[in-house]
Amino acid sequence: MQENNKNRKTKVAFAFCMASFFMLLFLSSAFFLTSKRHIPNTEKDQYTTALRGNIITKDNFTISTSRQVYRAEIDLRSMNPEKFELFLKLFEIYSGADKAQMQDIKKRLKSKKKNYNFILIQNLDSKHASYLKELSKKLYVQGFFKAFTNSNGKVETRGLNVVEHKEDRIYMSLDSLTPTIGYTRVVLDEQNNILKNIGVKGLEKYYDECLMPLQDEKIQGLKDIGGNIILNLDSVEKKRIDGCDLYINISLKLQKTIEKLIDRRNLDLKANEIVVGVMESKSGKILALASTRRYNPANRGEDLSVLNASAIEYSYEAGSVIKPFIFTTALRLDKLKPDEIINTHGGKYKLGRYTITDTHKSDKMSIEEVITYSSNIGMIEIAKRLSNLEIISGLKIFRFGEKSGIDLPYEQKGELPNPNRLREIEKAVLSYGYGLKTTFIQLLAAYNVFNNNGYYTPPRIGDKIYQNGRFIMLNEENAKQERILSASGAKKMQEILIAVIEKGTGKKVLTQGLTIGGKTGTARIAERQGYTSNRYNASFFGFANDKNNAYTIGVLVRNPTKPYSYYAAQSALPIFKDVVDILLSQDLLKLDINATVQ
Repeated sequence: MQENNKNRKTKVAFAFCMASFFMLLFLSSAFFLTSKRHIPNTEKDQYTTALRGNIITKDNFTISTSRQVYRAEIDLRSMNPEKFELFLKLFEIYSGADKAQMQDIKKRLKSKKKNYNFILIQNLDSKHASYLKELSKKLYVQGFFKAFTNSNGKVETRGLNVVEHKEDRIYMSLDSLTPTIGYTRVVLDEQNNILKNIGVKGLEKYYDECLMPLQDEKIQGLKDIGGNIILNLDSVEKKRIDGCDLYINISLKLQKTIEKLIDRRNLDLKANEIVVGVMESKSGKILALASTRRYNPANRGEDLSVLNASAIEYSYEAGSVIKPFIFTTALRLDKLKPDEIINTHGGKYKLGRYTITDTHKSDKMSIEEVITYSSNIGMIEIAKRLSNLEIISGLKIFRFGEKSGIDLPYEQKGELPNPNRLREIEKAVLSYGYGLKTTFIQLLAAYNVFNNNGYYTPPRIGDKIYQNGRFIMLNEENAKQERILSASGAKKMQEILIAVIEKGTGKKVLTQGLTIGGKTGTARIAERQGYTSNRYNASFFGFANDKNNAYTIGVLVRNPTKPYSYYAAQSALPIFKDVVDILLSQDLLKLDINATVQ
């Protein structure tokens, strides 16, 4: 009995000791788990910055795009000294670094001024960046990196880190489509410490808000032994949303062909600049907008003036290409009769102290012949019938003195004289294109009215944008056609401009099987001291149509210096003909075989 009691006490004592031991073990474990410990951080953030959108041509060439540029860095406190030489050899292989770059790395490592966060190499492309990321994971597992205590008292292992350094904007077509496409400049995104691009000129500026990236990708969560983030319900994930892709109406094939044409022509003309625009008459779509003053957006050089788009930023006195609009105003206000004959004074007319002389001298002309033979004297007689307010209001109807609505920044409005201060001599010279300033794109859009049944259509370069998995058509939202001339008025002016080609100053453009019309213009360039005697702008604006297609085409030759090339018939007109031939060669126009046979 006594022996049994002793055994029972022994068992109870043993059970008590074991319970006390496990309780002590539990409390120690709880204290250890809840106390501040020096263990490596198990959380990780991973960011991928969104990119600026692409600009894509009508024929699906990406002419402007962005890429991520990376840098590789390492916290030297994490580096295992015994494996450092091997690390450098592996880094050289995976990064694609050349000998000079590796020598620079070793030289900087020996410097006493180096920081713990040591930049190994910058300007890595995405391919070599991905190679180094894979290398980092392998080296992490193999124990190349050691843990250290940071300034916050936490233990961490950083190792080799590959981070995005900047966004690089690339222009694959080099100088083609400039200055229309524009360019960007680099700014620091302070939130992510990354160099990003913002639009400064051209399409890059006008569509900057759309092209800008919307949201960076972010993944946050616990990491596994290989340093990879474990995706679970507790991890945080944000989707990357790049900027929109901008699709434009311009075909790169057509654009480059016209650029080569005007470059070749300018070897002979030696002009300051040649500008050519091709517009689809019904829709207002700009199919080409070319200039001989081009630049590489990635290497712009020192000539800042070449960065400006002359088609919209250069305003000038246009000369005789203004005549159709004064003429149309007189017709619209019934100041001209269809069968009327205009006194042209034998081709000479005294205007103040100047004598105006017509190239095609005649005592009298029909109203159509005044335009066909570009009679300055005939236009002066027509302008006399209009009041100052009527003549200026007539020009405003065609949007002179205001922006055309093209989707490019910094468009100039041009200048119209104040009708209350317009003297008779000023009204006279206004009738043949002096005393007002306009831009190339204003004239192109205004001439388009004659080839679009009397409707004014704002010219458009952008066609559509692609974002969030869908296309948005820009022309449907922005191109608002407005009738500014009756259909009969547009038809009448179209017939007169066709007569210019068939009988008058534009005969060189005649192409059997197409309907072609237009008007030449030659104007002295005004400077502070007055009009120059040897500097001119020559231009031709008109249209070329077949049975199914209609295009409005403009050519401006700024200050051609070849002898006698300042006449539009010798400079702008042949280029217009070349552009029509290009449209035929690229099947944008087709000859009417029946018309050719006649």
